[in-house]
Amino acid sequence: MSPKPLRPGAKSAPQKSAQQTEKSLDLRALQRTPGFMLRLAQLKFFEGFYEEFAALGLTPATYAIFAVIRDNPGVPPSSLASLLRLRLPNLIKILNELESSGFIRRNRSKSDRRAVELMLTPKGAKLIAEGARLTEPYNRKMLAPLSEAEQRTLLELLNRMLPF
Repeated sequence: MSPKPLRPGAKSAPQKSAQQTEKSLDLRALQRTPGFMLRLAQLKFFEGFYEEFAALGLTPATYAIFAVIRDNPGVPPSSLASLLRLRLPNLIKILNELESSGFIRRNRSKSDRRAVELMLTPKGAKLIAEGARLTEPYNRKMLAPLSEAEQRTLLELLNRMLPF
């Protein structure tokens, strides 16, 4: 629906700020839509992540890659892609950058010479350790509107919805 045209010579009404407009919108239907609310929560967390972890050069994707490799040395790229819901070609591009920067290395599997296993280098282990130190304060800040019990419940429910 287009706005009403102004009469010739009429002054336009002052523009509402985006925040004022958002507060005046009826979003009750969307607030009852889990997918929509999860998506907005994801965006909020990603925006905060980029601010908090920018100095380390970590993105949500690279942080997750480092954490999985740290906790699962030798993980194959295909398993990593499946777990993180990344297309394998996209993951390979990221892995190439991480390897050329000296953060990870690819090894041939001893049990299956065709398979590749991912390992952190000491430089990669140091970076994820620095990132891990920021994680708890970051999560505390982002989840501050919830009580500690609500935070635990939120994580329990999300883990129940997304079984690994």
